[in-house]
Amino acid sequence: MAEMHSKVTPVKRASFVPVLRTVFFFILSLMLSWTSVSSAADRKVGIVLLHGKWGSPDKNIDRLASSLRGSGFDVITPVMPWSRQRGYDADYPAAIVSIDDSVRELRKDGATVVVVAGHSMGANAAIAAAAYGHEAVDAVIAIAPGHTPDQPIYRNKVAASLEDAKAMISAGKGAEKGSFLDLNAGRESTAPMAAAVYASYNDPNGMASMPITASKVKAGIPLLWIIAGPEDVLYKQGQGYVFDSWPLHPKNKYAIMNTTHLNAPNEAIGEVIEWINAL
Repeated sequence: MAEMHSKVTPVKRASFVPVLRTVFFFILSLMLSWTSVSSAADRKVGIVLLHGKWGSPDKNIDRLASSLRGSGFDVITPVMPWSRQRGYDADYPAAIVSIDDSVRELRKDGATVVVVAGHSMGANAAIAAAAYGHEAVDAVIAIAPGHTPDQPIYRNKVAASLEDAKAMISAGKGAEKGSFLDLNAGRESTAPMAAAVYASYNDPNGMASMPITASKVKAGIPLLWIIAGPEDVLYKQGQGYVFDSWPLHPKNKYAIMNTTHLNAPNEAIGEVIEWINAL
């Protein structure tokens, strides 16, 4: 009997251990798979999409907004102070507060990832929201960024208007309206607005200076920076203008398209959706 026992027992152990190991790894794979699916299902992306100067949500960014919604994202497109509709009725800090409101609304609706994106002046504001906003932003997309009061050509052109605005502010007339030069991607217009409002958007050392703003962004926020093409306002400045000053992140991307400044949001649809899905 002892001899039979010594032969049978090892056989049972040897056959049972591999079975246990197979079952263990099968259960583990199911758990990992379920966790991955659960995480993907729990992920809800919200996007604040900001229009450019003199624009509106139904102009230039409308197709991008529609495509983002069609991809399952929750999208808010607020009417910003630099729209034709509002005519600079609020200063830059107030614009950032309105972006905060949109971010908060997306969070309230269940967004677990909030992206602030913008075109031209809207891209400028998206960057500023990441630096100066009080609501957490998970990613920033800047499409054909514009409005560059820190750049020599822009700064020189608006110098006289900015000087007039600052003189009014010094005289205690910052809330009074004046007629000031407004620039938009090579186009010029005379815009009536409060002196303090004008200064907030056109001070080369203020919140609208993208290089200064980028240096104030906290780490952990990825940036997609899209230049429309060789004719775009910031093409020649290259990555050194803002992108290289942004906090390092593995998802940071600098992209150059072959399109116009105004058509950039339409041409960037595929790039934007792919980048967001990869976050």
